[in-house]
Amino acid sequence: MRKVLRNVLLTAWVTQLAFAQQQDTPTLSSSVDREAAEGHREEAQKALAELLARPYIKLDVLLESGAKLAQGEHFEQARAVFARGVKDYPKNFEVHYNLALADIALRRLDEAHTTLEAQMELSKDQSLAREYLRGKIYDATGEQVLAERCLTAALTGAPQQENYALDLGMFYLRQRNHAKALKILEAAIKYHPQSIYLLLSLALIEYLDNNPADSAATCFKILALEPLFGPAHVLLAVSYYTNGEYAKCLKETESSIGRPETPPYLYYLHAASLLNMESEDYAAMLGDLKTAIQTMPGCAFCYFALSKVHQAMGNAGGAIGDLQTLVERIDPEFSKGWYRLASLYQHSGRTADAARALEKFHAIKTAQTDPEAAYLRKFFLSELGDEGSERK
Repeated sequence: MRKVLRNVLLTAWVTQLAFAQQQDTPTLSSSVDREAAEGHREEAQKALAELLARPYIKLDVLLESGAKLAQGEHFEQARAVFARGVKDYPKNFEVHYNLALADIALRRLDEAHTTLEAQMELSKDQSLAREYLRGKIYDATGEQVLAERCLTAALTGAPQQENYALDLGMFYLRQRNHAKALKILEAAIKYHPQSIYLLLSLALIEYLDNNPADSAATCFKILALEPLFGPAHVLLAVSYYTNGEYAKCLKETESSIGRPETPPYLYYLHAASLLNMESEDYAAMLGDLKTAIQTMPGCAFCYFALSKVHQAMGNAGGAIGDLQTLVERIDPEFSKGWYRLASLYQHSGRTADAARALEKFHAIKTAQTDPEAAYLRKFFLSELGDEGSERK
Protein backbone atom coordinates (compact mmCIF):
# COMPACT_ATOMS: atom_id res chain seq x y z
CA MET A 1 0.00 0.00 0.00
CA ARG A 2 2.81 2.42 0.84
CA LYS A 3 4.53 1.62 -2.45
CA VAL A 4 1.35 2.37 -4.39
CA LEU A 5 0.83 5.64 -2.47
CA ARG A 6 4.46 6.61 -3.04
CA ASN A 7 4.10 6.04 -6.80
CA VAL A 8 0.89 8.05 -6.89
CA LEU A 9 2.52 10.97 -5.08
CA LEU A 10 5.62 10.74 -7.27
CA THR A 11 3.47 10.79 -10.39
CA ALA A 12 1.62 13.86 -9.12
CA TRP A 13 4.92 15.61 -8.35
CA VAL A 14 6.36 14.88 -11.80
CA THR A 15 3.17 16.13 -13.42
CA GLN A 16 3.33 19.36 -11.43
CA LEU A 17 7.01 19.80 -12.30
CA ALA A 18 6.32 19.31 -16.01
CA PHE A 19 3.51 21.87 -15.81
CA ALA A 20 5.78 24.36 -14.05
CA GLN A 21 8.46 23.89 -16.72
CA GLN A 22 5.84 24.35 -19.44
CA GLN A 23 4.73 27.60 -17.82
CA ASP A 24 8.35 28.76 -17.53
CA THR A 25 9.33 27.84 -21.13
CA PRO A 26 8.08 31.08 -22.79
CA THR A 27 10.08 33.10 -20.24
CA LEU A 28 13.21 31.09 -21.02
CA SER A 29 12.55 31.50 -24.74
CA SER A 30 12.34 35.26 -24.28
CA SER A 31 15.63 35.15 -22.39
CA VAL A 32 17.29 33.44 -25.37
CA ASP A 33 15.95 36.08 -27.75
CA ARG A 34 16.95 38.97 -25.48
CA GLU A 35 20.50 37.75 -24.78
CA ALA A 36 21.10 37.10 -28.49
CA ALA A 37 19.72 40.51 -29.48
CA GLU A 38 22.00 42.22 -26.94
CA GLY A 39 25.05 40.38 -28.21
CA HIS A 40 25.58 38.27 -25.08
CA ARG A 41 26.71 35.12 -26.86
CA GLU A 42 27.57 32.94 -23.89
CA GLU A 43 24.42 33.86 -21.98
CA ALA A 44 22.29 33.30 -25.09
CA GLN A 45 23.89 29.91 -25.71
CA LYS A 46 23.39 28.90 -22.08
CA ALA A 47 19.72 29.93 -22.15
CA LEU A 48 19.25 28.13 -25.48
CA ALA A 49 20.80 24.93 -24.12
CA GLU A 50 18.51 25.12 -21.08
CA LEU A 51 15.48 25.68 -23.32
CA LEU A 52 16.30 22.78 -25.62
CA ALA A 53 16.93 20.51 -22.63
CA ARG A 54 13.27 20.77 -21.64
CA PRO A 55 11.39 17.53 -22.32
CA TYR A 56 8.42 19.40 -23.79
CA ILE A 57 8.23 22.71 -25.65
CA LYS A 58 5.10 24.00 -27.33
CA LEU A 59 5.29 24.33 -31.10
CA ASP A 60 4.28 28.00 -31.06
CA VAL A 61 7.10 28.77 -28.60
CA LEU A 62 9.64 27.11 -30.89
CA LEU A 63 8.33 28.89 -33.97
CA GLU A 64 8.27 32.31 -32.32
CA SER A 65 11.68 31.97 -30.69
CA GLY A 66 13.30 30.64 -33.87
CA ALA A 67 11.74 33.40 -35.96
CA LYS A 68 13.07 36.12 -33.63
CA LEU A 69 16.55 34.62 -33.70
CA ALA A 70 16.46 34.40 -37.50
CA GLN A 71 15.28 38.02 -37.78
CA GLY A 72 18.34 39.01 -35.75
CA GLU A 73 20.50 36.90 -38.11
CA HIS A 74 21.37 34.44 -35.34
CA PHE A 75 20.92 31.61 -37.79
CA GLU A 76 22.83 28.89 -35.93
CA GLN A 77 20.67 29.35 -32.83
CA ALA A 78 17.52 29.62 -34.96
CA ARG A 79 18.45 26.39 -36.69
CA ALA A 80 18.86 24.60 -33.37
CA VAL A 81 15.39 25.74 -32.31
CA PHE A 82 13.75 24.71 -35.58
CA ALA A 83 15.61 21.39 -35.59
CA ARG A 84 14.08 20.66 -32.19
CA GLY A 85 10.71 21.55 -33.67
CA VAL A 86 11.18 19.10 -36.54
CA LYS A 87 12.15 16.38 -34.07
CA ASP A 88 9.15 16.99 -31.81
CA TYR A 89 6.61 17.83 -34.53
CA PRO A 90 7.66 15.75 -37.57
CA LYS A 91 4.36 16.32 -39.40
CA ASN A 92 4.32 20.11 -39.08
CA PHE A 93 5.25 21.81 -42.37
CA GLU A 94 5.88 25.28 -40.94
CA VAL A 95 8.76 24.19 -38.73
CA HIS A 96 10.29 22.19 -41.61
CA TYR A 97 10.00 25.28 -43.83
CA ASN A 98 11.71 27.50 -41.26
CA LEU A 99 14.49 24.99 -40.69
CA ALA A 100 15.11 24.88 -44.45
CA LEU A 101 15.22 28.69 -44.54
CA ALA A 102 17.79 28.73 -41.72
CA ASP A 103 19.90 26.15 -43.57
CA ILE A 104 19.72 28.23 -46.76
CA ALA A 105 20.94 31.26 -44.80
CA LEU A 106 23.82 29.12 -43.48
CA ARG A 107 24.52 27.77 -46.99
CA ARG A 108 23.73 24.25 -45.84
CA LEU A 109 21.86 23.57 -49.03
CA ASP A 110 21.89 19.77 -48.94
CA GLU A 111 20.41 19.82 -45.45
CA ALA A 112 17.76 22.32 -46.56
CA HIS A 113 16.80 20.11 -49.49
CA THR A 114 16.57 17.03 -47.26
CA THR A 115 14.34 18.88 -44.78
CA LEU A 116 11.95 19.95 -47.53
CA GLU A 117 11.61 16.41 -48.85
CA ALA A 118 10.29 15.02 -45.55
CA GLN A 119 7.12 13.00 -46.07
CA MET A 120 4.00 14.81 -44.84
CA GLU A 121 0.59 15.82 -46.08
CA LEU A 122 0.64 19.30 -47.59
CA SER A 123 -2.05 21.78 -48.50
CA LYS A 124 -1.91 23.56 -51.85
CA ASP A 125 -0.29 26.63 -50.29
CA GLN A 126 2.28 24.49 -48.50
CA SER A 127 3.13 22.63 -51.72
CA LEU A 128 3.70 25.96 -53.45
CA ALA A 129 5.86 27.15 -50.56
CA ARG A 130 7.96 24.01 -50.90
CA GLU A 131 8.38 24.64 -54.64
CA TYR A 132 9.48 28.19 -53.86
CA LEU A 133 12.18 27.06 -51.44
CA ARG A 134 13.29 24.35 -53.84
CA GLY A 135 13.74 27.09 -56.41
CA LYS A 136 15.88 29.13 -54.04
CA ILE A 137 18.07 26.12 -53.33
CA TYR A 138 18.48 25.29 -57.02
CA ASP A 139 19.31 28.95 -57.71
CA ALA A 140 21.98 28.90 -55.01
CA THR A 141 23.52 25.70 -56.41
CA GLY A 142 23.57 27.03 -59.97
CA GLU A 143 20.87 24.70 -61.33
CA GLN A 144 19.18 27.49 -63.25
CA VAL A 145 16.68 25.45 -65.27
CA LEU A 146 15.29 23.77 -62.17
CA ALA A 147 15.36 27.05 -60.25
CA GLU A 148 13.32 28.83 -62.92
CA ARG A 149 10.86 25.95 -63.11
CA CYS A 150 10.24 25.84 -59.35
CA LEU A 151 10.10 29.61 -58.81
CA THR A 152 7.74 29.99 -61.76
CA ALA A 153 5.48 27.20 -60.50
CA ALA A 154 5.27 28.84 -57.08
CA LEU A 155 4.40 32.28 -58.47
CA THR A 156 1.93 30.90 -61.01
CA GLY A 157 0.10 29.09 -58.23
CA ALA A 158 0.11 32.08 -55.88
CA PRO A 159 0.66 35.31 -57.85
CA GLN A 160 -0.22 37.38 -54.79
CA GLN A 161 2.82 36.15 -52.83
CA GLU A 162 5.36 38.97 -52.57
CA ASN A 163 8.39 36.76 -51.90
CA TYR A 164 7.64 34.49 -54.86
CA ALA A 165 7.52 37.47 -57.24
CA LEU A 166 10.56 39.14 -55.75
CA ASP A 167 12.77 36.08 -55.96
CA LEU A 168 11.72 35.19 -59.50
CA GLY A 169 12.17 38.82 -60.55
CA MET A 170 15.66 38.93 -59.05
CA PHE A 171 16.43 35.56 -60.67
CA TYR A 172 15.69 37.03 -64.11
CA LEU A 173 17.57 40.20 -63.21
CA ARG A 174 20.69 38.18 -62.43
CA GLN A 175 20.19 36.41 -65.77
CA ARG A 176 20.07 39.89 -67.38
CA ASN A 177 16.58 39.21 -68.66
CA HIS A 178 15.29 42.62 -67.64
CA ALA A 179 12.07 42.36 -69.67
CA LYS A 180 10.86 39.29 -67.77
CA ALA A 181 11.99 40.72 -64.44
CA LEU A 182 10.15 43.96 -65.11
CA LYS A 183 6.93 42.16 -66.11
CA ILE A 184 6.93 40.08 -62.94
CA LEU A 185 7.68 42.99 -60.63
CA GLU A 186 5.10 45.31 -62.18
CA ALA A 187 2.44 42.62 -61.77
CA ALA A 188 3.47 42.02 -58.16
CA ILE A 189 3.36 45.73 -57.33
CA LYS A 190 -0.33 45.74 -58.27
CA TYR A 191 -0.87 43.31 -55.41
CA HIS A 192 1.57 45.10 -53.08
CA PRO A 193 1.80 48.77 -54.08
CA GLN A 194 3.50 49.66 -50.79
CA SER A 195 6.18 46.95 -50.82
CA ILE A 196 9.50 48.74 -50.48
CA TYR A 197 11.35 45.61 -51.61
CA LEU A 198 9.40 45.21 -54.85
CA LEU A 199 9.80 48.93 -55.53
CA LEU A 200 13.52 48.73 -54.78
CA SER A 201 13.91 45.90 -57.28
CA LEU A 202 11.97 47.94 -59.85
CA ALA A 203 14.22 50.95 -59.24
CA LEU A 204 17.27 48.75 -59.67
CA ILE A 205 16.02 47.46 -63.03
CA GLU A 206 15.33 51.03 -64.15
CA TYR A 207 18.87 51.98 -63.18
CA LEU A 208 20.40 48.97 -64.91
CA ASP A 209 18.37 49.81 -68.01
CA ASN A 210 20.18 53.17 -68.19
CA ASN A 211 17.19 55.10 -66.89
CA PRO A 212 18.49 56.83 -63.75
CA ALA A 213 15.72 59.47 -63.82
CA ASP A 214 12.96 56.85 -63.50
CA SER A 215 15.03 55.00 -60.91
CA ALA A 216 15.25 58.17 -58.82
CA ALA A 217 11.47 58.68 -59.12
CA THR A 218 10.83 55.16 -57.85
CA CYS A 219 13.26 55.74 -54.98
CA PHE A 220 11.16 58.76 -53.98
CA LYS A 221 8.11 56.49 -53.77
CA ILE A 222 10.03 54.12 -51.52
CA LEU A 223 11.25 56.89 -49.22
CA ALA A 224 7.74 58.29 -48.94
CA LEU A 225 6.77 54.91 -47.47
CA GLU A 226 9.94 54.29 -45.45
CA PRO A 227 12.05 57.47 -45.02
CA LEU A 228 15.01 55.67 -43.39
CA PHE A 229 15.31 52.80 -45.88
CA GLY A 230 19.04 52.90 -46.55
CA PRO A 231 19.24 51.02 -49.88
CA ALA A 232 16.77 53.48 -51.45
CA HIS A 233 18.91 56.42 -50.31
CA VAL A 234 22.00 54.78 -51.82
CA LEU A 235 20.31 53.98 -55.13
CA LEU A 236 18.86 57.50 -55.30
CA ALA A 237 22.32 58.99 -54.80
CA VAL A 238 23.78 56.68 -57.45
CA SER A 239 21.00 57.60 -59.88
CA TYR A 240 21.73 61.29 -59.38
CA TYR A 241 25.46 60.70 -59.79
CA THR A 242 25.08 58.61 -62.95
CA ASN A 243 22.77 61.26 -64.40
CA GLY A 244 25.39 63.95 -63.79
CA GLU A 245 23.29 65.66 -61.10
CA TYR A 246 26.21 66.10 -58.73
CA ALA A 247 24.64 68.80 -56.56
CA LYS A 248 21.62 66.58 -55.88
CA CYS A 249 23.89 63.61 -55.21
CA LEU A 250 25.91 65.74 -52.80
CA LYS A 251 22.78 66.81 -50.94
CA GLU A 252 21.45 63.25 -50.77
CA THR A 253 24.71 61.80 -49.47
CA GLU A 254 25.18 64.62 -46.95
CA SER A 255 21.85 63.72 -45.38
CA SER A 256 23.03 60.17 -44.75
CA ILE A 257 26.78 60.00 -44.14
CA GLY A 258 27.95 60.01 -40.56
CA ARG A 259 25.00 57.98 -39.31
CA PRO A 260 25.53 54.55 -37.78
CA GLU A 261 25.50 51.82 -40.42
CA THR A 262 25.75 54.29 -43.29
CA PRO A 263 26.33 52.30 -46.52
CA PRO A 264 30.04 52.84 -47.26
CA TYR A 265 29.48 53.62 -50.93
CA LEU A 266 27.79 56.88 -49.95
CA TYR A 267 31.15 58.20 -48.74
CA TYR A 268 32.65 57.55 -52.16
CA LEU A 269 29.71 59.22 -53.91
CA HIS A 270 29.98 62.26 -51.63
CA ALA A 271 33.68 62.67 -52.40
CA ALA A 272 33.21 62.01 -56.13
CA SER A 273 30.43 64.59 -56.31
CA LEU A 274 32.67 67.19 -54.67
CA LEU A 275 35.41 66.31 -57.15
CA ASN A 276 33.11 66.72 -60.13
CA MET A 277 31.93 70.07 -58.77
CA GLU A 278 35.60 71.15 -58.54
CA SER A 279 35.34 71.70 -54.80
CA GLU A 280 38.43 72.60 -52.80
CA ASP A 281 37.16 70.94 -49.64
CA TYR A 282 40.01 68.46 -49.75
CA ALA A 283 39.75 67.51 -46.08
CA ALA A 284 36.18 66.33 -46.55
CA MET A 285 37.08 64.33 -49.66
CA LEU A 286 40.08 62.69 -48.02
CA GLY A 287 38.00 61.80 -44.98
CA ASP A 288 35.22 60.35 -47.13
CA LEU A 289 37.57 58.25 -49.22
CA LYS A 290 39.49 57.01 -46.19
CA THR A 291 36.22 55.78 -44.67
CA ALA A 292 35.12 54.21 -47.96
CA ILE A 293 38.43 52.38 -48.45
CA GLN A 294 38.45 51.07 -44.88
CA THR A 295 35.06 49.45 -45.37
CA MET A 296 35.47 48.61 -49.08
CA PRO A 297 39.18 47.82 -49.52
CA GLY A 298 38.59 46.58 -53.06
CA CYS A 299 36.93 49.79 -54.29
CA ALA A 300 38.96 50.64 -57.39
CA PHE A 301 37.23 53.97 -58.02
CA CYS A 302 37.91 55.05 -54.44
CA TYR A 303 41.66 54.92 -55.13
CA PHE A 304 41.15 56.59 -58.50
CA ALA A 305 39.29 59.48 -56.85
CA LEU A 306 41.88 59.66 -54.06
CA SER A 307 44.59 60.13 -56.67
CA LYS A 308 42.64 63.03 -58.18
CA VAL A 309 42.30 64.68 -54.78
CA HIS A 310 46.01 64.38 -54.06
CA GLN A 311 46.86 65.77 -57.50
CA ALA A 312 44.52 68.73 -56.95
CA MET A 313 46.30 69.37 -53.64
CA GLY A 314 49.66 69.45 -55.47
CA ASN A 315 50.79 66.12 -54.01
CA ALA A 316 52.04 64.37 -57.14
CA GLY A 317 53.81 61.65 -55.18
CA GLY A 318 50.63 60.78 -53.29
CA ALA A 319 48.63 60.77 -56.50
CA ILE A 320 51.09 58.36 -58.13
CA GLY A 321 51.13 56.15 -55.04
CA ASP A 322 47.33 55.89 -55.05
CA LEU A 323 47.31 54.76 -58.68
CA GLN A 324 50.14 52.31 -58.11
CA THR A 325 48.12 50.70 -55.33
CA LEU A 326 45.11 50.64 -57.63
CA VAL A 327 46.73 48.95 -60.65
CA GLU A 328 49.15 46.73 -58.75
CA ARG A 329 46.99 45.49 -55.87
CA ILE A 330 43.34 46.33 -56.45
CA ASP A 331 42.59 45.94 -60.17
CA PRO A 332 45.43 45.39 -62.68
CA GLU A 333 42.91 45.63 -65.54
CA PHE A 334 41.69 49.12 -64.57
CA SER A 335 42.60 50.83 -67.84
CA LYS A 336 41.81 54.40 -66.75
CA GLY A 337 44.19 53.94 -63.82
CA TRP A 338 47.07 53.03 -66.16
CA TYR A 339 46.27 55.96 -68.46
CA ARG A 340 46.24 58.48 -65.62
CA LEU A 341 49.36 56.92 -64.12
CA ALA A 342 51.16 57.31 -67.45
CA SER A 343 50.25 61.01 -67.48
CA LEU A 344 51.47 61.55 -63.92
CA TYR A 345 54.71 59.69 -64.64
CA GLN A 346 55.26 61.89 -67.71
CA HIS A 347 54.72 65.10 -65.73
CA SER A 348 57.15 63.84 -63.09
CA GLY A 349 59.86 63.20 -65.68
CA ARG A 350 59.61 59.42 -65.43
CA THR A 351 59.35 58.85 -69.17
CA ALA A 352 60.29 55.16 -69.13
CA ASP A 353 57.63 54.41 -66.50
CA ALA A 354 55.15 56.53 -68.46
CA ALA A 355 55.81 54.52 -71.62
CA ARG A 356 55.28 51.22 -69.79
CA ALA A 357 52.04 52.44 -68.19
CA LEU A 358 50.76 53.69 -71.54
CA GLU A 359 51.64 50.40 -73.18
CA LYS A 360 49.67 48.57 -70.49
CA PHE A 361 46.72 50.92 -71.04
CA HIS A 362 46.60 50.15 -74.76
CA ALA A 363 46.90 46.43 -74.08
CA ILE A 364 43.79 46.28 -71.90
CA LYS A 365 41.71 49.17 -73.21
CA THR A 366 38.21 48.11 -74.18
CA ALA A 367 35.40 49.72 -76.10
CA GLN A 368 33.56 50.37 -72.84
CA THR A 369 32.80 54.10 -72.74
CA ASP A 370 31.67 54.40 -69.13
CA PRO A 371 33.37 51.83 -66.88
CA GLU A 372 32.30 53.69 -63.75
CA ALA A 373 28.62 53.20 -64.60
CA ALA A 374 29.29 49.50 -65.22
CA TYR A 375 31.13 49.29 -61.90
CA LEU A 376 28.20 50.88 -60.09
CA ARG A 377 25.74 48.55 -61.80
CA LYS A 378 27.75 45.50 -60.78
CA PHE A 379 27.96 46.79 -57.22
CA PHE A 380 24.22 47.35 -56.92
CA LEU A 381 23.22 44.14 -58.60
CA SER A 382 25.06 42.28 -55.82
CA GLU A 383 24.44 44.60 -52.87
CA LEU A 384 20.75 45.33 -53.45
CA GLY A 385 20.10 41.81 -54.55
CA ASP A 386 21.43 40.66 -51.18
CA GLU A 387 19.32 43.21 -49.41
CA GLY A 388 16.27 41.86 -51.14
CA SER A 389 17.09 38.39 -49.87
CA GLU A 390 17.80 39.55 -46.35
CA ARG A 391 14.40 41.04 -45.87
CA LYS A 392 12.93 37.62 -45.33
